[in-house]
Amino acid sequence: MRFEWGYGKGTMAFEAPEEHYMGTLQTSPAQPIADLKSAVEDALENPIAWPPMREMFRTGERVAVLVPDWHRSWVHVASWLPLIIAGLNRAGVASRDITVVIATGTHIPPTYDEIGYIAGERLLREVRVVAHDARDPRTCAYLGRSRAGAPIWLDREVLAADAVVLTGAVAPHTFAGYSGGRKAIVPGIAGLATVLANHSLALAPEGGVHPRARPGILEGNPVHEDMLDIASRLKPRFLVNFALNETGEFLGVFAGDFIEAHRRGCEFVSTWFRAEIPEKADIVIAGRGGYPMDLTFYQAFQSGANAVQAVKLSEGSLILVGACSDGLGPYEFARFFDYSSPEEIEAELRRSFTVPGFVVYRVALLARSVNRFYLVSDIQPSIVEKIGIIPKPSI
Repeated sequence: MRFEWGYGKGTMAFEAPEEHYMGTLQTSPAQPIADLKSAVEDALENPIAWPPMREMFRTGERVAVLVPDWHRSWVHVASWLPLIIAGLNRAGVASRDITVVIATGTHIPPTYDEIGYIAGERLLREVRVVAHDARDPRTCAYLGRSRAGAPIWLDREVLAADAVVLTGAVAPHTFAGYSGGRKAIVPGIAGLATVLANHSLALAPEGGVHPRARPGILEGNPVHEDMLDIASRLKPRFLVNFALNETGEFLGVFAGDFIEAHRRGCEFVSTWFRAEIPEKADIVIAGRGGYPMDLTFYQAFQSGANAVQAVKLSEGSLILVGACSDGLGPYEFARFFDYSSPEEIEAELRRSFTVPGFVVYRVALLARSVNRFYLVSDIQPSIVEKIGIIPKPSI
């Protein structure tokens, strides 16, 4: 049987013997939204567990709207952000009183051209757009500590607003359960110390990765619960989240109370994106569908957290596919590939936690848990071989 997958900005084809083919795991065919404008306007007028947007804002209020950054370009912010701005305008908020804050998390702030791509060139002329910088201590203010002990540093620009609107997309997340909702705040507009303290909760106190810090799990997930605790301190006035399929079509709009609307989005995604398997396979091939989802190893590996659930542990083989044209990923990623074992990486993380280090730690644990872990990418082979990955040029 012949298959063709997205690989970078192109495709990669491969053959699988029909007698050994068990099946392809893919999402259920949810009906795409026919008219996004009407769907967003309806969601703003009939929100979940919350009054309509037009009743929640007043003329003269300064409103901060948090939006995903360049690394979440698959969310297509420019297609729905003007609809949210229009909703605020109908509520009496003037465009001059609206600031769009690009919630970069720990990513490098976008360039001017990237900001234009994110928000849309026309919108740049109508509202003020700024980008969060987690590494600049001058941009954040300290609000104390979360119940889990994380220091709370949040963007001053957002704290200065009278009201905050959260946006984003709901999808399974490697260790926070799901994206969207409270993630617009942590890591979105949080200081680096806050993000690292929060994400370090994915390590179990007794060692290893916390068993509840997994895709699709919110209840008992320490990372999610800490994010929610910190986000609640900000008291977001409104939330608008979206669900999209793998081809970029919008499937659902979830607006209203920032906790309940996000929860409803998670339930929707769980229904349509979860795939049942009759049995585990000897060989699993997984990828994120090409650019921009496989831009770096950091992003391409996200599919591994799901794929490992389908492979026979200790005796099976996992083939992870992603071009990784921008290399490994964020800051100080490469140095964690130099450690000789997962135990050494974990010891370093407990001494000084970093998100890239945690990703490499999960990769090293995954490589140990299967018989063979292959990576089909453009990354220099000698880099990934250090942690037990077998590099290959094609599927």
